[in-house]
Amino acid sequence: MIDIHAHILPGVDDGAKNWEQSLEMARMAVADGITVMVATPHLFKGRSTDLTQLNTKEIILQHVAQLRHRLSEERIPLELIPGCDFPLGFESLKLLDDGRALTINDAKRYLLLELPDTSLPPAIEEICFHLQARGITPIITHPERHLVMQEMPYKLKRLIDLGCLVQMTGNSLTGWFGRRVKKIARQFVKLGYIHLLATDAHDPKRRPPLLSAAVAELSRLVGEKRARAMVSDIPGKIIAGEPCF
Repeated sequence: MIDIHAHILPGVDDGAKNWEQSLEMARMAVADGITVMVATPHLFKGRSTDLTQLNTKEIILQHVAQLRHRLSEERIPLELIPGCDFPLGFESLKLLDDGRALTINDAKRYLLLELPDTSLPPAIEEICFHLQARGITPIITHPERHLVMQEMPYKLKRLIDLGCLVQMTGNSLTGWFGRRVKKIARQFVKLGYIHLLATDAHDPKRRPPLLSAAVAELSRLVGEKRARAMVSDIPGKIIAGEPCF
């Protein structure tokens, strides 16, 4: 399996706190059947757009190289790919335009797009259009956990119609985030709104890098072939910078 969204790099955001946690997450992921993981730290280390707390392309690539070395030393068979959890906003777009923000695998083709926690800015469609005009496909992350998307799923459908892809957190389907999120997640899957499943892992315990149980649940909803495609074929094409459909 390929996990396209994980906060496994140590000390750069609210994910892994140190190298020991990063390695523990890597071991858990491999044991669960994950062979490739995209390391996607938040663009900003904190929750505010503080330019002094920026995870630039260079910083992320440096940490990915260091973790790859650690994985090799520990003989953990996990392939690590660079990426970024990119916040929705015009300030962030400027950083991308300036070459300071990282797309998935630095391929300038796909970008994880994180919505604000409790709101949906009116400019979201304009921002998605701006990205697509540059040849970058936005991947909307975990909408099943977003309050506005939960109440108004048609807004998610509108983004899909504009060419965005959608990534669900695997453990939303297993009930990890509660019954309401599980219900919404199942609804989005049945509506055909979900293209990718990922862990959005942050640590070994509260937000672990596990996918297999969610894939099993997804298989019951859409069939094993489609479920497997969401954690293998489609993320594989994204990493390669190829069209998904």
